[in-house]
Amino acid sequence: MNLRGWGAVQLALAFAVVLVGTMVETLPQSSISVSKEQRNKQEAVESPADDYDDDYDDDEDVPSQEKPEISDNALLGTTLLTKDYIEQARESEQVTLKCDVSNPTTNNIIIWYYNNKPIFQQLIRLIPDTRYERGPDFSLVIDNVQLTDEGVYSCQLLPNNMTVKIELQLLTPPRDVHIMHGSKTINDTIEMHQRDRKVVLLCSAGGHPTPLITWAYRGRHLDEENSRQLGIKLRKEFLEIHEVKSQHAGDYECMAQNGIGNPISQTVTVVVKGSPIIHKHSSYINTAIGENVEMVCLYDSNPEPRKIQWIRNDEIVQSVPAQTIITNDHHNHHNRTRLTIKNVQQKDLQAYYCKIENELGEAVSKTILGLTPGGAHLIHSNSSDGLLHTWWKIHSIQQITEMLVLYRGENTKYIPVTAEISSHDQNPDGYTWTIRKSIRLPEGEWFVTARARNTEGWSSAESLPHQFQIRDAMDNIQVASIGGSSGAHRTLSVGGLALLLLLALPFVKTLAY
Repeated sequence: MNLRGWGAVQLALAFAVVLVGTMVETLPQSSISVSKEQRNKQEAVESPADDYDDDYDDDEDVPSQEKPEISDNALLGTTLLTKDYIEQARESEQVTLKCDVSNPTTNNIIIWYYNNKPIFQQLIRLIPDTRYERGPDFSLVIDNVQLTDEGVYSCQLLPNNMTVKIELQLLTPPRDVHIMHGSKTINDTIEMHQRDRKVVLLCSAGGHPTPLITWAYRGRHLDEENSRQLGIKLRKEFLEIHEVKSQHAGDYECMAQNGIGNPISQTVTVVVKGSPIIHKHSSYINTAIGENVEMVCLYDSNPEPRKIQWIRNDEIVQSVPAQTIITNDHHNHHNRTRLTIKNVQQKDLQAYYCKIENELGEAVSKTILGLTPGGAHLIHSNSSDGLLHTWWKIHSIQQITEMLVLYRGENTKYIPVTAEISSHDQNPDGYTWTIRKSIRLPEGEWFVTARARNTEGWSSAESLPHQFQIRDAMDNIQVASIGGSSGAHRTLSVGGLALLLLLALPFVKTLAY
């Protein structure tokens, strides 16, 4: 055999070895096991054991029939499947509280608790209430459930010592609404003092779901805007008054609602103690010789006033039926005192003082009685195309003979403009005059007031002028055409566009040629 033939033989032998190794590796284990077992049997036949014991007891080779004792490890398959949860129900319903156990055995014991007190051990009821039953699946069934059944129920699995807790909540309408100040419950009235700081009222209510709390003051719902105007801050069930004033006196209503049943509420009355406060009076009253005139003071006082007086020329005005009458009564939630002077004479044209005094202080207001017109009050205004239109109301028994509207810029003096008397209307009472005046003003910020003259003289101008912002007429057109949404604004924009197209038409024709 030449060298080339010998190399071929070696290559074939190597391939055979690899092939046999692969077959051995892929051979099933069962086949290998059978082969070993057969070899062991054959070896046993060929070589029997020489040390065989003649005294061998056949019974010793039989497996024992006794059952092994149950160990703790045998209970590992039993477990409590239910996890802690909240169960909700309505009154009078039947409710089932779950306690699911996997692989229970006869050695397992189930104990039910209510607020940590045992109520069932296995099927034995430990309480007299027959509404409670133990279900065959270890659950607890409560029939005709009541509000008193609310609480935490526990199911305990022994000897595994596993426990699940179920909180029972009843879906109930709001209940037990009450308002508290600090640690005290307010049943009807709470007293505060002026300038007390940070008074907090708390409203709470029971029920499931937890009720939503809203507040009202003097019958009006308190939202973010009007509560801020009153100096009140709302935080859910809390109502805070940061500085108590007389305006905070009145009824506060707390309402609770949760979508179940009807809302319920509780109302308390806040009484604010302090010096008297005069809410309204007229600083000037127009009258005429021989007329009857009434001056009024509206006030609040807590404690009750110990003195209510009208003073003229440093003397207390006495009630004389034929000439002066003083009346004390109530009006629009306020106390009121009125001084009526009959058949006014020249000597009666002077200043009168309303004085209210209580044990905590006093309040005084001043009213002047005269023949000239009262102050001019702005009752309506609007502006368009650079014109400011104003309507004024003036009280005067006498004929109004002249009217001036005064205006000024931010840093200028007042400029008077005469109003046409022909534009006035005399009201049915014959004493109130309404006069209209339009003023053309350039763009900018303006302050406007007015005064009038009757047969007895000029009134004083209003102490507080009215502020206006006048825009240029072209600016108004641009704003209307760009951002307006009304039909008139859209028509103006379309008309302006058509005008521009007409103006541009000759230029278009020129370019075409």
